[in-house]
Amino acid sequence: MTTLSPTLPMNLTTAQVIDRVFRGPGVKHGLAEFADLPKKVEDILSIYPKVSDSGRSRGEVRYYLKCFKRGIDIQVYSETKSNPEEIVRQLWLYKLNCVYGYSWQYIEVEYSVKFGTVTAAKAADILVFQKDGRTAKIVVEVKRPDRKDGINQLKSYLNAEGSPVGVWSNGIERVILYRPYPREFEDTLTEIPSFSQDPKDVLAAKLTLGDLKREFDFKRIIQNLEELVLANAGVDEFNEIFKIIFAKIYDEKAARERRNQELMFRKSEDPQITYETIDKLFRKAMDEWPGVFDENERIKLTSHHLQVCIGPIERIRLLGANMRIMDDAFEYLMPSVAKKKNGQFFTPRYVIDMCIKMLNPKRREHIVDPACGSAGFLIHTLDYVWPAEDDARKEERKHKYASKYLWGMDFDERSAKVSRALMLIAGDGRSHVFKVNSLDPREWFSSQEGEAFRNALRESNLLQHRPNANQVIRESETWQFYQGLKFDVLLTNPPFAGEMRDRELLKHYSLAESAITRNDKSPKEERDVLFIERCLDLLKPGGRLAIVLPQGKFSNSSLAYIREWMLRRSRLIAVVGLHPNTFKPHTGTKTSVLFMQKYTEAELAEMKAVQDDIQGAAPDYGSWIRDIVEVSDPETDLSEEQLPEEIAEILREQFGGDGTDEADDSETSDASDSKVDRDALAESLVEKRATAANLEQKLLELSGEKPSRKRNTASAADKSALKDEERHLKAALRAIEREALYLARQLARTTVRGQLSFLREDSRALAELKQKWIDNETAKRLNYPIFMASSELSGKDSSGEYVFRQDLSGVIVEDQFGNPLIEQDLVRYRLEDPPAIAESFVSWARAQNLNFWRDE
Repeated sequence: MTTLSPTLPMNLTTAQVIDRVFRGPGVKHGLAEFADLPKKVEDILSIYPKVSDSGRSRGEVRYYLKCFKRGIDIQVYSETKSNPEEIVRQLWLYKLNCVYGYSWQYIEVEYSVKFGTVTAAKAADILVFQKDGRTAKIVVEVKRPDRKDGINQLKSYLNAEGSPVGVWSNGIERVILYRPYPREFEDTLTEIPSFSQDPKDVLAAKLTLGDLKREFDFKRIIQNLEELVLANAGVDEFNEIFKIIFAKIYDEKAARERRNQELMFRKSEDPQITYETIDKLFRKAMDEWPGVFDENERIKLTSHHLQVCIGPIERIRLLGANMRIMDDAFEYLMPSVAKKKNGQFFTPRYVIDMCIKMLNPKRREHIVDPACGSAGFLIHTLDYVWPAEDDARKEERKHKYASKYLWGMDFDERSAKVSRALMLIAGDGRSHVFKVNSLDPREWFSSQEGEAFRNALRESNLLQHRPNANQVIRESETWQFYQGLKFDVLLTNPPFAGEMRDRELLKHYSLAESAITRNDKSPKEERDVLFIERCLDLLKPGGRLAIVLPQGKFSNSSLAYIREWMLRRSRLIAVVGLHPNTFKPHTGTKTSVLFMQKYTEAELAEMKAVQDDIQGAAPDYGSWIRDIVEVSDPETDLSEEQLPEEIAEILREQFGGDGTDEADDSETSDASDSKVDRDALAESLVEKRATAANLEQKLLELSGEKPSRKRNTASAADKSALKDEERHLKAALRAIEREALYLARQLARTTVRGQLSFLREDSRALAELKQKWIDNETAKRLNYPIFMASSELSGKDSSGEYVFRQDLSGVIVEDQFGNPLIEQDLVRYRLEDPPAIAESFVSWARAQNLNFWRDE
C-alpha cells in the first residue's frame, strides 16, 4: 500500500482516481498493458466514493469499484491508502472476458491452489478454466506497477494446477509462461490463447507488422529473460541478446516489402524449428549490416533456451521504438565492470538534448561523436535536425540526412554494437558508426572496419589534407592525412578513466608534451586529456563542440596548461556545471560540459596580430627567477607563497607529480629520508654527467679531432668499424643524456629552489611562461563573454534513480508524447514550462550574435 496525501475530495472522477493511484511517486507511471483495449480504462472501470460511518474512520472518504466477477465492492483509494493491484486485476478480468472471449463461468478470482493436500497460503489472483470447466488453462498473477516479483510464485501455481499457461503482469508489462505438459522445461508464449484457442494455435498464427506493440519496457523484458533462462545458459548474454535484436530488426525491416507485411521472427512449437528460423534471420542481418559480428558467428543459445527468449520479444516493435526505453535497456546490458574500467557511462538524455540545443546543428552539417557509446548524441541530433513522426519520414531522413551527416566512433566492441543497434531502431541504418580508436588513427590500418572508415572519410571529403585522386595513403602517412578532419559539430562524453602510455602516440599530441618532458623514459597521459586535443583536430575551422569532462580539468592548478592550450585554438563559448548525481549510480565525479568553437584562420591571424603587438612588453622571466633566488637565503628553501603566481603555477605544472614512487613523495617519509634521496640523486646525476662527458670525448676522437685517428688514413674495413663504433657511442650518449635529464628533474623536484634553478635553464618552460603572459594580455584585449551556468536539479537521486516531475497534486507530469518528465533544469521539453539552461543560452547566444544562432 502507498501512503498518499491526506486531502481527498468527494467528487473525483474515475480518471482522476486512476491518475492518483498509478502516477504518484510510489507507483511507476502508466498502465501500458491496457492501452490497446477497445475502451479507455476510465470507461471500463466505475470508481465511486463512499463515506465511512463507523469506527475511527467515521466520515472518511473512500473510493471503491465493483468486482466484475464477484460483484462485491472493493476499496481502491482513500486518504491514506491505495490499492493499484486490485485495479490491475479488474482490468485483466475485463480483458480476459471482452478481448480473449472467456465467459465469467470459466473464470475464478482468489482461487485456492492446493499443493498435494496443502492449500497455498496465498490464493491465485485469477484462474481460467478450459472448456470442461474443471481443468486449469491459465493462471494470472497480478502485481502493482512498482513490483517485479511473483514469477516463481506463478510457476509453483502452474505446476500445482497442471495449467499450461501462466500470466504475470504489473499493469505495465507482462510475462506469459508456457508449460508444454508433460515436459518440465518452462517456455514462453507471445500471446494469451483465446477461449477457442490452445497454446499451439497461438504458435501457429501468422504475425504482421501491424500486430506488434509499440509500448513496452525492454529493460524489464531482458531482466525477465535473465531470470527465466539467460543467467544459467552458459553464454555471453550481451552478445546473444544482440544477435536476437539484430535478427528481429532485420525481419521488421524486410517485412515492409513482404506481402501483408508478414513477419518471420516467430517461435514454433518445435524449438529446433524456432532456432533455425531465428538463426537464418540473424545471418541475413549479418549480410545486411556487415562488420557488427564475426562472419562465422552463430546463435550460441540452445534451441530450448532460444525458444524461451523469443516469446517476450516476438510481439514488440523495435524499429521506431521509444528511444528512452531502449536507452535504459542497453545501458542495463552493458557490463558494469567494463563501464567502470574505462570510465564509460551512458549520458542522460536531458544532458544530450541540452548540448544539441545549445550547438544548434543544421541539416547540411557533418556531426561526429568520437566516443559514441550508445549513439545518444547522434540519435537525438537526428530527431532535433529532422523530426519524423512516421516510418515514411524516417526512411526519408535516413537517406537524405543520417546516412551522410551522422558519424560515430568507439573503440569498445560492445559500445559499437549498442550504437549500431540503437541507430537501426531509430530508423537510420548503421550508416557511419565504426568500431575504431579515434585517438590513434594508426589502428585504422589494421582492420576492415578501419579501412571502411578511412574510405568513408575520403569519399565524404572530410580530410583536411586531401590526397591526390589516385594516391594510396600508407600507414606511415597516418598523421599527415588523418590527424585533421573537417566535421562541423562534435558532441561527446569521452571515457574519463585510463592512461595512454604509447610514446609514439603521445608525441603527436601537444597536450602530451609535458608528460614526455617530465618522464621521457615511460611517459603517460590521461585519455580524456588527449580527447580534448583530438576533438579540436576533428573539427574544421569554425566548427563547434560540446564535451563532458571532469571538473578537475578546469579547476586543478597543475592542469592550467590544458586550459591555455584550448583557449589558443578555440573560443570558449559556455561552461555548464552538472550536478554530482548526474552520472550516478556509476560515478559521483563532478563534471561540466565545455562548449567551444574552433578559431578560423582569420580569427587566428587577428590573435597573432595582437600577440605580436604586445609580446615586446613581456617580462624577462629568466631575470625574475635569478633575482628571486639571489635575494633569498641560500641555506633556506623557498616557498610557493614567495613566488609570483605565474611562476608558482608553472612549477606545479612542471613538477607537480608524475606518478613516480620516490620516497620523498611519500607522506610517511621524514626529512632525513628526503635528504638521503636528494644526496643519492645528486650523486647519480654527477656520475651520469661524467659518463656523458667521457662519451663526448670519445666521439670527438672518432670524428678526427686528434691526428692519430684521422679517417682518411684508415682502410675501408677500419672506416666501417669506426662508423659502427660512432653509432654505438651516439646511442649510448643519447640514453645517458635522457637519464641525466630525468635525474635532474627528480633532483629539482625535491626543493623549490632546485625547481627554480632548473626552470631558469629550461628555455622551453621560460617560453611557455612568456606565452602565458601574452595569452592573458591578449584575452584582456579581445575580452569576449562566456556563458556560465550550473545545474541544481540533477534528474536523479543520490542512488542514481530518476526523479520524475510532479504537479501540485503529486501526479507525474508528461511531455507531449506521454513520457514522464524528469526533474532537471538543463533543457525544456514543454513550451508551458519556464526556460531551462539551454533556452537561457539560446537567448544569450542570439544577443551575442553567435554565427550558429543568427536568425536566418
